[in-house]
Amino acid sequence: MTTSDSPQDPSFAVVTPTYLPDLSRCELLAESLDRCAPQVPHYLIVDRRDLPAFRHLQRGRRSLIESEQLVGKWMWRLPGRKGLWLSMRALPVRGWILQQILKIASPDLIRERTLVFCDSDTAFLRGFSRVDLLVDGKVGLLDVEWPSDSPRRWTAAARRLLGLPQRDGGYHNHVGNMICWNRENVSGMRERIETCNGMHWQVALARTTSFSEYMLYGTYVREILEYRGSDHAPSAVPLVKASWGTPLIGEDVLRRFFAELDPQTVAIMVHSKDGVDPSQYRTFLERAWRRA
Repeated sequence: MTTSDSPQDPSFAVVTPTYLPDLSRCELLAESLDRCAPQVPHYLIVDRRDLPAFRHLQRGRRSLIESEQLVGKWMWRLPGRKGLWLSMRALPVRGWILQQILKIASPDLIRERTLVFCDSDTAFLRGFSRVDLLVDGKVGLLDVEWPSDSPRRWTAAARRLLGLPQRDGGYHNHVGNMICWNRENVSGMRERIETCNGMHWQVALARTTSFSEYMLYGTYVREILEYRGSDHAPSAVPLVKASWGTPLIGEDVLRRFFAELDPQTVAIMVHSKDGVDPSQYRTFLERAWRRA
């Protein structure tokens, strides 16, 4: 698999920022990739202090990356489990903001051209390859309507960071459970943030109290590159079936959740906050693996 930066480079990798409380879910994600797509590189981004707990997952095409390798030396993690990072150039950075910075920084250490971001609570159901990501020959970028306050707020933050004028209406959602980025686009987006804000892109994001990395990237591709200037095509393909709004309590509910799948769906997501232990739905995953 080539890892050049040429436009013809078809390489891709799955990328998962994770942490110790999600270890059991991450183990299931790793196993599902080993079963369904052992040829696909998989990178786990983990804080240095959690690395020993994840070391057993470093096998085959899977590698571990320390979070600390991706952030500037002006930011460091505070002790404890509150998820705060101390900074000399911004107020303390919360963990969910830092995780977004890590995703945008990940091309510094990941050489594949297309990065497929999957959280720890995702698990693959069947064989998975780059073909599943394509829409009209280009890598699909989630671009759907989502009429709520979150996309409006995140779009406003993205436009401000990218130096675009604010406007009402026409909101697009780029937030999902399997999102594909192009490393060259990420580089261009970072440069744009630095030019428009007069500071390193990580500092600009650390000083932003609420934003979405997916909305930031989607706004950059849609409004600055305008799709034709990238290798993306807008996509509504349901690659992942998520448990949002579906309390998966009881075996009958889980059975229906796994039975009603779109043919294009390659993975499921059972949110860690749903309170469903991975052991409760592992049996349904094993059935899907056998069928596949």
